[in-house]
Formats: sequence, structure tokens, C-alpha cells
Amino acid sequence: MATLGLVPATVFLAHFFYGAALDLPALVLFAALSTMLSIALISGRARADLARLTPTGAVFLSFAVVVLVAAWTLTPATPGGPHPIWVWAGMSPASTINKSATVIEILKLLGLGSVFTLGCVLGATSERGRAVFGLILGLGGIYAIFSLGLFLGGGQIASGGGRLAGGFYTPNVAGTQFGVLVVLCSAWMVRQWAQASGQTPMGRVAVLAPVAALLILFSACLLLTASRAAITATVVAAVMFLGWSALDNRRSRWPLLALGGLAILIAVLFLVQGNTLFVDRFGSLALGDGTRSAVAAAHWRAFLDSPLLGYGLGSYPQVNNQIMTASNAAALSVSVVQHNAYLQWLEEAGLLGAAPMFALIAIILGATAWRAVRRPRNRTLVAGLLAASVVVLLHAAVDVPLNTPSFEAFWSLLLGLGFALSQAQPRSLRPIQAFSPRPLLPGRPAAHRRRPSSA
Repeated sequence: MATLGLVPATVFLAHFFYGAALDLPALVLFAALSTMLSIALISGRARADLARLTPTGAVFLSFAVVVLVAAWTLTPATPGGPHPIWVWAGMSPASTINKSATVIEILKLLGLGSVFTLGCVLGATSERGRAVFGLILGLGGIYAIFSLGLFLGGGQIASGGGRLAGGFYTPNVAGTQFGVLVVLCSAWMVRQWAQASGQTPMGRVAVLAPVAALLILFSACLLLTASRAAITATVVAAVMFLGWSALDNRRSRWPLLALGGLAILIAVLFLVQGNTLFVDRFGSLALGDGTRSAVAAAHWRAFLDSPLLGYGLGSYPQVNNQIMTASNAAALSVSVVQHNAYLQWLEEAGLLGAAPMFALIAIILGATAWRAVRRPRNRTLVAGLLAASVVVLLHAAVDVPLNTPSFEAFWSLLLGLGFALSQAQPRSLRPIQAFSPRPLLPGRPAAHRRRPSSA
């Protein structure tokens, strides 16, 4: 069990190092996780588990295209030719405007691929996948307690302006993290309620008490991040998951109502206590819209100027400086990362690099959702993992969770876990290898074999 929790524990620990946002801690994180994958693949059983998964061909091909296109931009042999900045600098030409940044981003991509594969290994059997799901929630609880303690004690690493940052540079990424944990915890609670259907009311309370405590903890941390988009995305994803669960299993309607009532109760308690942190931020929603709109408009025009291959992975800061003018300088001068992951991928990788990346995510989530509909096994947990991805995808359109390496690793782990768990088999149903019946003794007919006693 401790071995299973090593991967998510490493990711949660990296959150406290500003989400491994700098290149060196990011590369150390992915090197450690890739080493864990190498150790896991020593086992023939782990390799056999991966071989059973489908459609691995489409997943691998899409990922390979993403990496190859990124590597292609390191050369001058591209349709648009090399960027003129290299001629001006008198250096070897390339399509990307920042070779070192592109190389580092390729290494990060390979690390994310390793984390996804680790998730597949951990979710390849039903028992192991459920154990890892529970461990993620348990470790998430420890992470939340430490984050809350640092916040209340005034000792959190990043200054969040009175908001809980969870070790990240910005509280908005912590909002995505806790929003995902809220959705995962809701899925576990629905599963626990269904499994405790034959118990007495007090027995059900005893079963649900720990997960209810986690849900309250995660919800409180989410609200303390005061991330408007993260709260909204979490509500949307939770409504989708709970609505699907109510349609899938009518017996789960009561726990769904209980979860909704619990969320309302938490919000009311925060309002009654006079904590208007997140309410004030919702009230000032339009204050930052002008800056983000100006940044997005300028970078959209930059994408249109180089739509095929973009400017190279990791080139956002350099592009931002090049397109700065007197009219947009106020907005772009404070922009160090694009608050829209999709636009940043289009700008950096172009259509040739962004399309296979978007297709890769669509294939993984599509295959997971398809099996969740067709296979009842682990359906609730898989639906929870899909809803967690909804939180990420919605928030990534307006903020920076997918520009933070440790959170990228966390989501990649969930993607692999859901992809494998949606097609996992119980260990008892897996084919037994290297089995052969005991040969009969010479001269002893089969009819005279000793029968086992009834004891």
C-alpha cells in the first residue's frame, strides 16, 4: 500500500515547491516519476497489464506526433523556414525562437507521458485502482491540512493576498487542485453509500463519516482559495457527476441530496461567519477581465501570424515581449503566462502541434467515457475521474493550472488511472499464466486419484 501511494505522494509534495514551476524542480520531479515507472516496468505482470489496455496505439501515435512536431521546430527544415532571429544573432537556425525552452518542454512532455503510464499501471486491476483512488483522497487530506495550517499560521510559501495558495505561486491553481479533490471525494462518497446499502443507519453514518469529513475539508480549502473560475468549474463538474449518478442509480438519490445540502451548508457557514473573501472576488469579476482580454487578443493575433508551427514550445515569454506595443504594454508587461492553455498551445505549437495534443486528450477521455457507459464495473469512480477532468478543462480556459508542472503531473496520473480503471478486471478473473496440471503417477489411472475430503 505504501508503494502505491509513492507516486501521488511525490506529486503532492511537489505542490509545496511552487508547483515545480521552475525548470530545475520540474525536471527533477519528472525524472523521479520516470524512474518509478522504470522500476514498475521491471515486473512482467505490470507489462502484461499495460498490454491489455486499448486503444494504446492511437494514444501512443498522437503523443508521438506531438513530440516529433516539437522536435521538428528545433530544425530549420520547416514549411515557414527558420525564424529570422537566428540569422540576426548569427547562430544555427531553427523554427522555434527559444531552443533551450523547447528542449525542456519536450523533456517535460516525456515526463508527463511517464506519469500517464504510471496511472495506467496503478489502475490496471480493479482492486489496485480503487486502492490508489482512496490513497489519493487520503494523501489529499494530508495536503489540505498542511495547506490550511500554513495559511492560518501565516506561513504559506506563496503569498496569496489573504487567499489559500496550497504551495503554488497562485491560489487559482490551488483552487483547481481542491476542486478536483472535491469531485473525487463526492464520487467516493456515492460509492461508499451504495456499498453500505445493507447496513443500519448508524452503520452507514460510520462508513460515511471519514469521507464526509474530507469533503468538508476540501470544500473549505476550495472556498479559501477564492478562485472564482475554480469554484464555478467545480460546481459545474459536481452537478454533472451527481446528475449522472442519480440517473445511473436511483438508490443514490439520497446521498446526492445530502452532498448538495452539505455544499450549501458550508457556503452558508462561510457567509454567516463574515468571511466574504470569495464573495468579494465574485463581485469584482470584471476588474481583471480587461487585462486578460487584451493579453488574449494580442496573442491570438500572434498565433494568426504563424498558425502552422507556432513559435516553439516554451516561447511564450519571448513572444509576449516581441508583440508588446505602446497600446498593450500595460497588460502584457504583467503577463508571464497565458491564462488560456488552449490558446498558448496554439501559439507555441501551431496547428500541427496543438491538434494532436487536443486529439490525444480527446481519445483518452473518449475511450474512458465510452467504457464507463458500457461497463458497470468501477463506473462511479470512473465517472468521478471524468468529472475531475471537466474541472481541469474548464479552468484551463481562463487560468494557469496546466502551466504548473506538478498539477500537470497530477492530472496526467488521473487520466491514466481512469483510462485503465475503466477497462480493469478483478484480479480473480485475470488469466493465470504458467499453469499446468500435476502429471499423474506412472501406472496410476485417473479414476484412482485420491479425492479431497469434505473437510
